[in-house]
Amino acid sequence: MLSKRTIQKVALSLDATGALLPVAVAPAAGTATITISHEMRGCHAWSVNNGPIRATLAVNLKAGTTVKFVNDDIMPHKLVQTGGPKLRLLRANMNHMSASMSVKFTHRGVYRFTTKAGEDYKPMAMMKTMGEDHLLHLTVRVK
Repeated sequence: MLSKRTIQKVALSLDATGALLPVAVAPAAGTATITISHEMRGCHAWSVNNGPIRATLAVNLKAGTTVKFVNDDIMPHKLVQTGGPKLRLLRANMNHMSASMSVKFTHRGVYRFTTKAGEDYKPMAMMKTMGEDHLLHLTVRVK
């Protein structure tokens, strides 16, 4: 029988390994939702269509797909494009909980994003996290 400590070590190593794996998503009906959420380990991460929560995501989309970004973290996030065909990001500064913005990917290519995180909202200052904050990275491949 496995000890509680062994089970915790295995769970932590699986969690750390899983955070590095990309997620491929084929959205239905030309839409997808990427949600930034608060995490106890690493402070924040994101997921696509309520899928696995990761600090690094890779998403495959069809041209014409609209992606809605939702900030459900306890701090503001500004979506920043770091590579790929230039997009116009309106309302990229998601500065309150449940703030959102949408981007329509009309052209094929590989787009890269990160976020610039702010400080925790004052009412959430008592929320503690473990370890270094994740740097969020997103790669969107549009075919």
